[in-house]
Amino acid sequence: MTLIAVDAISAMVAPVVLLTMGVLLSNGLLTVYGSVNDRLREMTRERIDILTGPAGERLELASVPAMSRERLNEIKIQMPLIFRRHKLTRLAVLTIYVAIAVLGLSIVTIAIAVVEHDDIAGRVALALVLAGTIILLLGIGVAAVSLAKSADAISYAVERTLSLDQ
Repeated sequence: MTLIAVDAISAMVAPVVLLTMGVLLSNGLLTVYGSVNDRLREMTRERIDILTGPAGERLELASVPAMSRERLNEIKIQMPLIFRRHKLTRLAVLTIYVAIAVLGLSIVTIAIAVVEHDDIAGRVALALVLAGTIILLLGIGVAAVSLAKSADAISYAVERTLSLDQ
């Protein structure tokens, strides 16, 4: 390797580390996204099952047993809360993907700047690394909000269930 190649590789280390961190974060968030997606589908299926009669007909709410109506009310409250988390998690993943793309572009720009000894390309590379870092932090912030909001639906379900025996 020539000295220029070594300089280019060493200059790329920071954005590569940030890019790797973004990939790891997005993989974890995709797992969460899948779980939330599955939970929404289960609740939708459960709601349809409760409202379906023995012959496949749609039941009127009045003919549904009391505890099943209670569960329908829980689902009605919980689904929007869980769906909000679903949207926030998706936004976090998409934001982190944008950060990964910007950091990847910065790595290429760093290589060009070092090999060509181009000051303008170096400044563009720095701007891209900074932009990628800021976007990554925004994605982490959205993921944190999603996590904070995740307790809403479960808190509601627990409190509602505990109130049934009163």
